[in-house]
Amino acid sequence: MSTSPIELNPGLDIEALKAAFAPSRRLHIPSILKPASAEAVADVLEAETRWKTTVAAGGAFFEMPLEGTRAADPSKQAWLDAAAVDGSSPLTQYIFDTRRLGPEQTDGPQDAADAVHAFLNSPDFIAFLRAVTGDDRIDLIDAQASRYRPGHVLTAHNDVSAGKNRLYAYVLNFTREWRPDWGGNLLFYGSDGHIEHGWVPAFNALNLFNVPTKHAVTEIASFAPRFRYSIVGWVRSNQTVGPQTRDEAKRAY
Repeated sequence: MSTSPIELNPGLDIEALKAAFAPSRRLHIPSILKPASAEAVADVLEAETRWKTTVAAGGAFFEMPLEGTRAADPSKQAWLDAAAVDGSSPLTQYIFDTRRLGPEQTDGPQDAADAVHAFLNSPDFIAFLRAVTGDDRIDLIDAQASRYRPGHVLTAHNDVSAGKNRLYAYVLNFTREWRPDWGGNLLFYGSDGHIEHGWVPAFNALNLFNVPTKHAVTEIASFAPRFRYSIVGWVRSNQTVGPQTRDEAKRAY
């Protein structure tokens, strides 16, 4: 299946973005892609049938193929129905739907969502991120599609993972007409435990922030009338990043 190329919005002001990113090492970039590119990806994610629910919550750990929003194996639907976060646990927990992209995607033909993976790793986009962040260590970007439905959540974490050489985390948003009281908001926490900043899902917008940074995705409300779609992952280096001290990780968490 051939797809049109995913293209960066040519009207972005790189110098202005660089200046906005520098103080807090996080940035929201609206209209990141050309409108036709964003619409093509959103159409694919909204029509997608190859989702899997991934769960690390309440002591349960599994990834389950779906048919629509139900378990592809009906005998395992009870696992999904029982999945719930243990609110008393300090561990990072999550429940959401995922789809592998790019080389990791083997379940069907390549489409506009897979094209995003190639776009993110193109020389032009790598150069764009290096310019915005001022960081020439950026070499590659991994990606997966995510879908959050009512009850889905990702609790506080800092994205540190030994050996992954993560420099920045990102969320490329493809959620149309979202309201903040539907949940799914990306929140950042300060050292005092209070919410320091946050972004509501916004169509065709890139959220970019430094690793480590303590953040979470709030639970999707039971009354949310639609799903939250995005492509997410990490901006990485081929160099060893760090060393990160235990104290640095604690401060970020």
